[in-house]
Amino acid sequence: MTRSSLLAVLAGFVLAVPLSGCSGPASEPYYIGRWKIEDYGKYEAPLVTQPNDPVTGRPYFSVCYNSTLHTAEQVRALVRKHCSDPQLQRNITDLYSCSLLSPVRVTYSCSALSRTAEEARPNLLRSESYTGTIDLY
Repeated sequence: MTRSSLLAVLAGFVLAVPLSGCSGPASEPYYIGRWKIEDYGKYEAPLVTQPNDPVTGRPYFSVCYNSTLHTAEQVRALVRKHCSDPQLQRNITDLYSCSLLSPVRVTYSCSALSRTAEEARPNLLRSESYTGTIDLY
């Protein structure tokens, strides 16, 4: 084996090991934590701008899934587990709230949420804008 082919194999191995942990498909659909009223203005704005339907007061419950990898029954089972009397609100591609491996977000309004879903919070990111100049050289 020549030196250049040995270096190529070694470089491939070095790159493959760290990437192998994040390259697998999401095994199950997952739900997104709920935003609370007090989160607005302190964190990046979510796409569902209110935790509850403004007209009915029913809480929202959102699930991220991949239509190729996850069955409709898997999504429905997760919704039934955490959302009573679910009513479909929207089903959209949402790469802001969901991951690249599970890019579709389905949102239901519920008459009540499980305690786990009610208390779950999303990964909140600080909303701190930088208005200065950035030198790219």
